[in-house]
Amino acid sequence: MKEFLKKNKIKFLIAFTLIISLTFTTYYIYTNNTPKETISPKVKEIIKKNKTNKNQNTNNDNKQIEKKDTYINQLPNYRNQYNNQSIFGKLVIPELEINTLVTKTNNNSYYIDHDIYNNYSILGNPFFDYRNKFLSTDRQINIYGHNTQSEKYYDSLPFTNLEAYTDENIFNTVKNIYLEIDERQLIFQVIAVKIITNNDNEHMKLVFYSDEDFLNHSRKLLDNTLFNDNTEITASDRLLVLQACHYNPKGSYLLIIAKEKKV
Repeated sequence: MKEFLKKNKIKFLIAFTLIISLTFTTYYIYTNNTPKETISPKVKEIIKKNKTNKNQNTNNDNKQIEKKDTYINQLPNYRNQYNNQSIFGKLVIPELEINTLVTKTNNNSYYIDHDIYNNYSILGNPFFDYRNKFLSTDRQINIYGHNTQSEKYYDSLPFTNLEAYTDENIFNTVKNIYLEIDERQLIFQVIAVKIITNNDNEHMKLVFYSDEDFLNHSRKLLDNTLFNDNTEITASDRLLVLQACHYNPKGSYLLIIAKEKKV
């Protein structure tokens, strides 16, 4: 029992630290230029464009998946280009105009306020949870990034575009998330969108002691979702969670939950 309490104390301490840090930095970005609406004009344009092209075969579930038969790992080149050995991935959602490098270090605070060049910046850089030690095999991968309501930062914060998933048509049509790591290209299918407040930290659980533990976690993770396509999660599946701050209600977080495609 003591060991159980100790492990869970550490888990919640990690979650609390990350959420407080993200909240503080995002609050700074938010208050720098607070507009009246919660969805940016850029996100509205993405939603509008998706609806316009709905009947033009833009549903990426109907497209031939752009799986690279011979994977050429470009991450070493990016590490040299940016002089940053902490680049561990590249995240792409073409329809949402998201194409960003993802960093990882030994904590969940550094890239909250440091950019891809390791310079101090309130905009930070999208980053993996430091507990994702083995990206090719971890049962759940978490990636965090800032959101904003300040027009001057729209183009600098790719995770702002994740707000498009609060539109049901986007959820139903923009399904593929591409993640490149050193070992290979991974493709995840979006299965749920969730808005949480600080008292719901289930997505921060990344250590699983059994298949049952993982499945129980998956059920909790998919409770009370905004959208959910009722995809079954099995013990052999792997999950991806993208987290950004959300403004409706204020102080909440947007989670995009996806399952790896077996292709």
